[in-house]
Amino acid sequence: MDLSETVSITVDAGYSLAQTAAPVAWGAGRWPNHDWIDRRLILVAQGESGPLVRRVSQCGSTLTIESNDRHADHQGWAEHVLSLRRIPVVASDPVIAALAGQFAGMRPWCNAGFVEAIATAIIGQSISVQAAAVTERKLCALFSEPVTFAGRDFWPFPSAEALARVKPAFVRQCGVTQRRADALVDIARRSENGDLLAIEAAVTDVAGTIAALMQLPMVGRWTAESILLWGIGADDAHPTGDVALLRAARRAYDRPEMTLKDLDLLAEAWRPGRSWAARYLWLGLFGPAPGE
Repeated sequence: MDLSETVSITVDAGYSLAQTAAPVAWGAGRWPNHDWIDRRLILVAQGESGPLVRRVSQCGSTLTIESNDRHADHQGWAEHVLSLRRIPVVASDPVIAALAGQFAGMRPWCNAGFVEAIATAIIGQSISVQAAAVTERKLCALFSEPVTFAGRDFWPFPSAEALARVKPAFVRQCGVTQRRADALVDIARRSENGDLLAIEAAVTDVAGTIAALMQLPMVGRWTAESILLWGIGADDAHPTGDVALLRAARRAYDRPEMTLKDLDLLAEAWRPGRSWAARYLWLGLFGPAPGE
């Protein structure tokens, strides 16, 4: 793959790609459309004329994006997915404040598209990060041939248009339940029909977005909050019942007896930056991407 297009972006002092892209590294090479290899972030998406590959690296205050597509909006993509200009919202809670100091370069990693954000949240219900990554890979492989790059195969996430065209039985082949397969196709069709909440509205109205998302099939409170947190990088979302977040909080607060109910009560002190607090806690548990 020839990455002949190069874009350099100046980032804020202290910004860390390794901390921001840590969730990619946690997948340990299992995610279908992105990976962390040799201190660089690699992403493959559906472009207008075929697979769009980006390889992102950081040197000091410069972020370099190499790509095979000179027409793509790399600046806009980086602003959204890598949250280049976001200002951290840090709780006064001393544990969270200490983690924020330790990981001061972290910014919210986001999904590139709203349908992808909803789909990945549904797929990730009640399973580990690694299991979710494997299931997503199987889903993506149903819709496209692999793109070989940096020593491994990648599959772009299917577009809403592609998902809307198939029957749930086809999606079922990736290993999701029938209800989840039904939901993924239904949501894609709503998007194609213009019946899905616009991502711009989701960013500005968190409460309204949660209510709207919970009207979708297979979207309960945890899934809606996860969509806000991972999909659009909202400042204040809390995926209640998240077992990995409980593990992280138990460790950070040195409270092995902490329950999910305790965690929900504790999270109230993190407002209006509960999403940031969760990300700091996960970073404390799993660590940044290797090579920082």
